[in-house]
Amino acid sequence: MRYIQHEVILYNTDESKIYLILIHNIKHLVLNSMTIFFKRSKQRFNPWFFLVLMAVALVSACDSMPTVTDATVETTEVEEKHSETAVQETKVDTEAVSNREEKEIKEPVRLDGDSLYNLLAAEFAGNIGDVDASLQYYREAAKSIEDSRIAARTAYIALYGEDYEAALTALDRWRELEPDSADLPRMYAIVYLKLEQPEKAVPYVETILSGSRESSVDEAMAVKQLLAKEASTKDAYVVLQKLNEKEDKNKHLLVLQSRYAAQLKQYDEAMSLLDQVLVIDPSLHEVLIIKARILTAQGRHEEATALIKQVLDDLPDNNALRLQYARMLVEQGDMPGATEQYLILYERLPEDGDISLSLALIYIETQELEKAVEVLEHLVEIDKKVPVANYYIGRILQNQGDDKQAVARYLRVNSGEYAFDAQLRIGILLAALGKPDEGLAKLEKLAEVHSDWNLRVKAYLAQGEILRDQKRYKEGVEMYSRALQQKRDDTLLLYARGLMAEKVDRLDMTEADLLKVISKEPDNADALNALGYTLADRTARYKEAQEYIKRAAALVPDDPAILDSLGWVSYRLGEMDEAIKWLSKAFEKLQDAEIAAHYGEVLWHNNQKDKAREIWNKGKAQNAKNPVLLETLKRLNPE
Repeated sequence: MRYIQHEVILYNTDESKIYLILIHNIKHLVLNSMTIFFKRSKQRFNPWFFLVLMAVALVSACDSMPTVTDATVETTEVEEKHSETAVQETKVDTEAVSNREEKEIKEPVRLDGDSLYNLLAAEFAGNIGDVDASLQYYREAAKSIEDSRIAARTAYIALYGEDYEAALTALDRWRELEPDSADLPRMYAIVYLKLEQPEKAVPYVETILSGSRESSVDEAMAVKQLLAKEASTKDAYVVLQKLNEKEDKNKHLLVLQSRYAAQLKQYDEAMSLLDQVLVIDPSLHEVLIIKARILTAQGRHEEATALIKQVLDDLPDNNALRLQYARMLVEQGDMPGATEQYLILYERLPEDGDISLSLALIYIETQELEKAVEVLEHLVEIDKKVPVANYYIGRILQNQGDDKQAVARYLRVNSGEYAFDAQLRIGILLAALGKPDEGLAKLEKLAEVHSDWNLRVKAYLAQGEILRDQKRYKEGVEMYSRALQQKRDDTLLLYARGLMAEKVDRLDMTEADLLKVISKEPDNADALNALGYTLADRTARYKEAQEYIKRAAALVPDDPAILDSLGWVSYRLGEMDEAIKWLSKAFEKLQDAEIAAHYGEVLWHNNQKDKAREIWNKGKAQNAKNPVLLETLKRLNPE
């Protein structure tokens, strides 16, 4: 495939008149062979030899060219009429690289053998994607051929190949041959921006604007598009700064400059520019919105809110403005205010799916679930964002404990970004509804049909949770082992198998898996804590266990699970005061049944039996079926 389109140019040589129309579907093998020939040849080009070579290429191309019929003839035609003295008429209709307007084709240029050699070699190199070689040959051709089209093509290829110095040289040659070309200013501007020389680009941008008959808005849009595509934020700001130095200022360019200033965190400069715009045109409410966003970026939320409210008071029927205000309130965490604004928009624009979904999500955030379901059902009724609406209705039903209805909703989510998570939840809920094997089969199939490894891991982990809840620990280890055969160093699966292996007394596997995780992720606090706790709880390697747990605590100092592990290993080491200190902190942060079991046991052995009973009772209130708590109470028999 050709890397860049080009104009068809006709030439003659001293030896004979050759009219070339380059064919795009010449086979790559032939093109490659020709390019290798051109690169290696050290002899003067022989056009008669080229005719033979070209004939071979054309014959090769014929195999892949479709049969031409009246129905397939293109509307663009090239007709050539020869006489003894000159070319009388040539019609060329093709799209130029620079998308210039069609111009009258220039008279054919007389070429010598070397010039034609360079042109042909350049084209063949370009056809096989060798941009460097193509540029090299075009640069040589541009030096000797008095035709601006060759220089222009050289410039475009140099720009495409990111050889910006070569592009400048070609542009200078182009300007020498065709100083009035309308494309030159834009090309110079682009090249200087690519070279990170914005000051040198400014005069050419000014030339583009001076020759424009567009409105000030269109001019600003043209500059915006040029800078967004070709310049860094810093260089774009420099260009706009220079453009806005003239007395007759374009208010839209000032707004654009303020945006770049804000991106560079030059907030005072941005605000000053916007003030200039308001002096020119006080009716530009967009400027006040931008000022409000800048104030928000500075942390001045109250000022920003007041400013945007002022604009909205002036334009209460402007839905786009109200939407921006509502989004700003969400960003600031003002959910009641955002709800009020989105509700107004919802009533005005009931068919707008985005507004309805935003309102529903705010209701979910503020725990107004009945209202959320009402709006989500509205989305289903108007057939907008239906999969998303069903997904969130399913989440609400699941959180309310209505697992059966939640599954029914999730089954309707068969497309979109939430489809995988919906299927995952169906598998988990089937197990909760007393169908664990059906849920496991659903999750296994889900893992098989997805090629994304991260999604497959989620499906494996969900299977593991079902098997853990079912106390089918051996099956869990086997399932994780099968999954790890596909990717043996996946840390999530290694961690999960390590925890499951402890349940079947495979402490060797537990330690090996967790050490693999730690070797790959030395700062994995969960793995460090799990290994330390296991060694403290299931072995006598207490000092070693304490080191792992301390490393975890250094990474996450306030994690209740890690604080519990610190207390438990201290208890194992006979450090009762330390044990009580850490366990009390852990229970204060999270009243968990397992933490209660450990804390109560330490208090019991420290002769604080009444307090121990109190802690255990609180643990039972959280989870009376917790196996660690039940085992502790059975062993100590506090009644």
